[in-house]
Amino acid sequence: MSKLKAIQVGTGGFGTSWLEILDNFQELELVAVVDVNQENLENAKRFVKNPSVEYYTDHLEAFAKSKADIAVIITPPQTHKKLALDALANDLHVFMEKPIAQTFEDAKELLEKSKVYEKFIMISQNYRWRPEIQAVKKAIEEEVIGKVEYVEWNFRRATKFGGWRDQYSEILIEDMSIHHFDLMRYLLDVNPSAVFAKSMKPSWSWFNGNSTASLVMDFEGIQINYFGSWVTRGKETPWNGDFKLVGEKGIIELIDNCPTITFENGQIKQLEIEPMEYEDREYSIYEMVSAIKEGRKPVTVLSDNIQSFAVVGAALLSIKQNKEIDVQDIIKMRSMKL
Repeated sequence: MSKLKAIQVGTGGFGTSWLEILDNFQELELVAVVDVNQENLENAKRFVKNPSVEYYTDHLEAFAKSKADIAVIITPPQTHKKLALDALANDLHVFMEKPIAQTFEDAKELLEKSKVYEKFIMISQNYRWRPEIQAVKKAIEEEVIGKVEYVEWNFRRATKFGGWRDQYSEILIEDMSIHHFDLMRYLLDVNPSAVFAKSMKPSWSWFNGNSTASLVMDFEGIQINYFGSWVTRGKETPWNGDFKLVGEKGIIELIDNCPTITFENGQIKQLEIEPMEYEDREYSIYEMVSAIKEGRKPVTVLSDNIQSFAVVGAALLSIKQNKEIDVQDIIKMRSMKL
C-alpha cells in the first residue's frame, strides 16, 4: 500500500508540533492543513517542509478538494464532534487529540452517529506509548506481583496555559486527568466501575476552574486513590504522575519515570526500559496507520476509548451531586445533564 494521505485541522499552539510529526512520518503524506485563523496558517508553513501541501481556512473545502485518507484533528474539544462527523461524511478516517469532546454527552452522541460510517475514529492516547509505561505494562502482564489489588496515583504540576482551557469549570479532570484515567485502564486491563470525586480551586490558582481534585475509584474490584493538582507547590511529578500498583507479591512503582518492583522480602528490582521504534505521539500515529493498512480497528478506537472518557463524565457528575457514580450506568444513559 502506498503512503496514506492526511489533512491536519488545527495549527494553533500544540498543532504546530503535530505538523512536524506528520510531515516527518515516513508512512504518511501530509497533503493539506486547515485553520480558521489565517495567521495560524501562515505560521504553519514554517513547520512544513513539503511545498505541495495545500492550506485552507475551511475544513469542508479541504475535505472536498484534497484527496486524503485521514483527518487529523488538533483543535479545542468543543469543535471535535462537528469536525469528526464532517470528516466521516467525506469518507475520511479520523485521528483526534484527547479529550473526545468537550462533554461526555457530546462524546456519546459522536459515538452513536459515527456508527453509520465505515471509517473509524481513533483517539490519541499517547501516554500509553512511552518506554517506562511499557515496562510497567510488561511486568503486570507477567504477574510478577500477582494480581494488582489497589493503586495510589499522584499528579502534581504547576502549568500555565490560558486560552480555551480557562473556559472549563473542572480543568484538571476535563483536560489533564483523562491521560491518567486512560493509563489506568490500559495498565490494569479493566474498565471503570464507580467514581467518587471532590475538587477545589486553591487561592493561588491561575485557572478559572477547579485545578485540584481527589478521586476514589473502583475499576472492576481494584481500588484506586487518585490525587491531581495543576497548581502544585514544591516538587513536581512527571506528566505520567507517580504511581504505585500493589499486589499480593509486591509493589510496582513509577516514581520520577523510573519503574521498579519491590518484592515481599524487600528486594528492589529496577524494570528494564526497552527502546521503542516509535514513542509517544509518533506511536499514536503509527498505530493509526497500521490499523488502516491491516484492516483492523486501532487500540484506542472511539468505541473502546469512551470507557476512559466515561471516568471524566462520572467524576464531573460526582462533584455536582456529591455522591458515588456508577460509570457503566452513565455510558448507558440516554441523557446525562451535568
